[in-house]
Amino acid sequence: MGINRIDHAAIQVGDLGKALTWYEDVLGLTVLSRDDTTVHLACRGTAADITLVKGTQSLENFTFGVDDQDDLDRVESILTKEGVASERLTGDSRPGEGAALKFHLPSGHELRLCTGGAERRAGICDFDAKGSHIPTDMDHINLLGEVDPAVMRDFLMMIGFKSSLNISVGGQLAGIWLRGSAYDHDIAYMKAVRPADRLHHVAFAVEDGNHYFRLSDRLMETGHRWEFGPGRHNAGLGKSTGFGTNNYAYVFDPFGNRNEFSSGMEQFADDAAPLDCNIAPEQLTDVMNGWGYEMAETFMTVGS
Repeated sequence: MGINRIDHAAIQVGDLGKALTWYEDVLGLTVLSRDDTTVHLACRGTAADITLVKGTQSLENFTFGVDDQDDLDRVESILTKEGVASERLTGDSRPGEGAALKFHLPSGHELRLCTGGAERRAGICDFDAKGSHIPTDMDHINLLGEVDPAVMRDFLMMIGFKSSLNISVGGQLAGIWLRGSAYDHDIAYMKAVRPADRLHHVAFAVEDGNHYFRLSDRLMETGHRWEFGPGRHNAGLGKSTGFGTNNYAYVFDPFGNRNEFSSGMEQFADDAAPLDCNIAPEQLTDVMNGWGYEMAETFMTVGS
C-alpha cells in the first residue's frame, strides 16, 4: 500500500492545434481522444499520460497512482481527520483512469490519486525507449507557489510521501523534493519568483544518454532548442550519486509550459534520511548543474 509515481498531468494551452505541433508532432505522443476543449495523449499504450486543456497556460491538475481502493480510503481518512475537503470520483475523466480521490494542496494545486483499474497499476513508470526519441512515460512534477515549502512538505508527508531533498538558499528553505515511490523524487515544490506562476515543469521519463541524443536531434530537426541541459543536477555538490543527482533537459512548449526530460534517478529505502542542502545564492548554479558553469536565467525565474 502507498503512493506510486505520477500517473497523469492536465495542463492548459492557448490553442489545442498549436500545442499538438509540439506534443504530437515533435515529441511523438499519441492522441487517444479529442474534443473541442481537451486532448488526451499517451507516451505509449492506452492510458492518458498528459491532457491538454484549452485555456491559457499552466497546470490544471495532476494525478498520482495508487494500487487499490484501500489506498484511496487511507488518504481520505487522513484528510477527513485533518479537516481537508476531498471528493471521490468515478474515474472517467480520461482514458486509463480508475477510481479517484480529488483534493487540494495548501498551495491550491488540485491533486488526484487514482487506481488504474483491472488492467494496470497506476503510477508505474516504463523506461524502455525501444530506440525511439519519444519519452517513455510521465516521471515527476515540480510545482510553484507562494506557500512556505515546509507547509507543503508536512502536508505531503502526512498523506504518505517521503522527504528526499530540502534546499535552503541563504538559510531560507526554497525548495522541497519528495517521493511516493522508491525513486529519488516524484514531486517537488519551490517558492515562485513570479507570484502567479503555478508550475515549474512536468517531467517525462527518458531511458539513458542515447535517448537524450535522439531527443536533441529531434528538437534540432524541428527548429527547437533546449532551454537548459542536458546535464546532471548536483545537490550533493560534486557527487554523481545520492539524492538530487538525476539527469535532466528542459524545453518550453509553445505556450510557455516547461517540459523536463528526466533520467538516472536512484532508488532509496523508505527510511533513507533526506539530504538537507544549505547553500549561498552564488552556489545555486552549481547545485542545479553539475556538468557546467552555466544555467539558463529563465530556469529560476520563469514558470507558468
